[in-house]
Amino acid sequence: MNQREFLGGLFWLAVSTVIVFSGSIRGNIGTFHYPGPGFMPFWAGVVLGVLSLIVVCTSGATRREGTEIRSLWRGRKWAGAFWITLSLFAYAILLPWLGYLIATFGLMALMFSLGGKQRWLLQGIGALTTSVITYLLFCIWFEVHLPKGIFGF
Repeated sequence: MNQREFLGGLFWLAVSTVIVFSGSIRGNIGTFHYPGPGFMPFWAGVVLGVLSLIVVCTSGATRREGTEIRSLWRGRKWAGAFWITLSLFAYAILLPWLGYLIATFGLMALMFSLGGKQRWLLQGIGALTTSVITYLLFCIWFEVHLPKGIFGF
């Protein structure tokens, strides 16, 4: 039995239980067609609970490995994690000023350049495609009001 996985699964199961009960008690859950304010927290807690139950149940099937925690972090690319974190903060700050399309294009271009070894043209096309498709999905289909920015789009 992997005790770390078991205890971690129990911790997240407890967190999910608190989320489910606080979401259902504090806010009205509503229905799928007319969701209330507690709808998303409730279902996020349910999904987290199911996933943590899977971890708890499967922790007995895995053996405890003798690796140290330090060896798990050795050889990781910390610069990429730093740039991704910094870019997410910059995205949150620049989103209202630049607008959704431009800020999202910049974020996706950076993410594609950090994550892969494609050519810059493919990275640009991927960033543009992602920005436009998500804009159409949220703004046109779901009718979500996204920040327009200084250019008005």
